[in-house]
Amino acid sequence: MKKELELYIHIPFCVKKCDYCDFLSGPAGTERQRNYVEALIKEINHCGDFSNYQVSSIFIGGGTPSVLPGEWIEEIMDSVYGKFDRSSDVEITIEANPGTVDHKKLEIYHKSGINRISFGCQSANNRELKMLGRIHTWEEFLESYQMARNAGFENINVDLMSGLPGQSLASWEATLSKTVQLHPEHISAYSLIIEEGTPFSERELELPDEEEERVMYEYTHDILSSYGYHQYEISNYAKNGRECRHNLGYWKRTEYLGLGLGSASLLEDKRFSNISEMKKYLQNCEHPEII
Repeated sequence: MKKELELYIHIPFCVKKCDYCDFLSGPAGTERQRNYVEALIKEINHCGDFSNYQVSSIFIGGGTPSVLPGEWIEEIMDSVYGKFDRSSDVEITIEANPGTVDHKKLEIYHKSGINRISFGCQSANNRELKMLGRIHTWEEFLESYQMARNAGFENINVDLMSGLPGQSLASWEATLSKTVQLHPEHISAYSLIIEEGTPFSERELELPDEEEERVMYEYTHDILSSYGYHQYEISNYAKNGRECRHNLGYWKRTEYLGLGLGSASLLEDKRFSNISEMKKYLQNCEHPEII
C-alpha cells in the first residue's frame, strides 16, 4: 500500500507586496518569472523516486500564483502529473488574488485538474483594502469570485483579516456578513500579525486593543457558525466535508514535499527546506539535494 503524500508548490511572485506581508515573495518581470517556472519544472522532474507514495493534496501557494499566465500553471501541473501518482479524489488548490484572474485563466486551471481556489480578499471595506496595500477592491473580488463559479469551481475559500488598523467591530461584522452571503465552501479568518521588516512594523498604527480583538474573534465564530460553518482550526471554518485537506494533513503530520523557492518538506520525520536565494535556486534546480 502506498504512503500518503502532500505537495506544496511555491510561486514567489506578486503584483505588489502588501504592507503586512513577510512571505518569500515579491514582484518580478516576465523573464524572471519564466526562468523560475522552467527551474521549478526541472526540480519536479529531478526530485527523486516517489513511486511508493500517492499524492492526496496539492497546494499551489505564494506569493500570488495567479500572476503567472494560465498556460504556465498548466505546464507545472503536467510535470506534476508525469512525476507523481495521485489519489482519485486529490484536492488541488491554487491561491489567487482578485484582479489577477480572468475567464481564460480560470478555465485553464479547471481543465488542468485544479479543483479548489483560495481567494485573498481580506476585507469588504475598500478603505481597509487600500490601507493594507491590496491591489483590488471588494467589487473586483466579487467579479473574480463569480468568474470562478462560472468556470466550474465548486470549492472556494475566501481569506479574511481582522485586527486591522482603524478597523471597527461593525466593519468586521460587515465583512463577515457580506462574505457568507456568497456561500463559499471555506473561510479563513486570520488576525493581523505585525511582522518585523514589513512596512507595517515601521509605522505607528492604531490597532484594536486586546478586548476588541477578543470580541472580533467571538463575532467570527458566532456569525460563521450561524451560517453553517464549523471551526476546525483556530482560523479556519468550513461547510461540512469542505475542510482543507492540505491543512488537515499538516496537523496529522502527513508527509509533504515542498517544491520551489524556500519551500519546506517533511519526509520520514525529517524536516528540511529549499534554499531561499533565487539565483542559487535557478542554478541548482536539477539537483534537489543542493537546494
